[in-house]
Amino acid sequence: MQSFNCKLRIDLRRPMNGDGFGIGWYDDEPHTPGCIFTSTLPAWSNLNLQRLAEKIKSALVFAHVRATTGDTATSESNCHPWQFGNLMWMHNGDIGGFELVKRKLQNALSEEIYLSIQGTTDSEHAFALFLQMLDQEQDNKKKGSLRKRTDFSFEELKRAMLATIAQLNCWLDEAGVKSTSLMNFAVTDGQSVVCTRYITSYDLEGASLYYSSGSEFRSDADSGKYRMVKANKREDVVVVASEPLTYERSDWMVIPTNTLLVITPKLNVHLHPIHDKYWNPHRQRAKPIDR
Repeated sequence: MQSFNCKLRIDLRRPMNGDGFGIGWYDDEPHTPGCIFTSTLPAWSNLNLQRLAEKIKSALVFAHVRATTGDTATSESNCHPWQFGNLMWMHNGDIGGFELVKRKLQNALSEEIYLSIQGTTDSEHAFALFLQMLDQEQDNKKKGSLRKRTDFSFEELKRAMLATIAQLNCWLDEAGVKSTSLMNFAVTDGQSVVCTRYITSYDLEGASLYYSSGSEFRSDADSGKYRMVKANKREDVVVVASEPLTYERSDWMVIPTNTLLVITPKLNVHLHPIHDKYWNPHRQRAKPIDR
């Protein structure tokens, strides 16, 4: 449904996400790299996706459907999510004026992180910058190679995410970029998840983002439609999505614009406002951006 019938997309001129997709997941062995399956086919027409989805079980899944931005190629190397060690990353949106800061971003990377870039998207370069920020933080603690590390605290991931957004904003300001950037980023180490709903605007709403939590996410035996079941006060499952995946409005909470969401290994959900020059506690829902 997110591929061919997304209802809350900001750019209403392109209602489909049909330029490929990717699925990332982790097995039951903790602190090990996950697996990623990508394709340039639309998600709705990929038979292998249906076959895999019927059999694969995982406690943590990343999924992304793609619509190209910035005239980047439709290729598997440009499909989300990307992986570095046991970290996975994906992005909904685009970095306005990215071509004006791309060289500066690349120059800021270590050799290992720079050589890990396989595609041409602003999204993968943002991941590389995130890795650099994470690497700089761990250098102060002397924890060794970033690629070989198998455990990260959600506090580390949160700080690196905030540093990534701040650095991108700094470079965009220095380059005099006026166009808006949409930075809905998501990263996981297989244990914790950090997501952002972010836009470089004081007034406009960012690309939509929701979350739902409960004891079980399951389908109705008769209708086949899914819903979040809240059988007790425990949170045994958390779903974050660009748009609600069910018709039960009460299942879904809107993540406010310019907010960071953390899901801890114990499935606790925390929301943190991103207090920078674009933070606006009185922000009103704006009309879609004509991009």
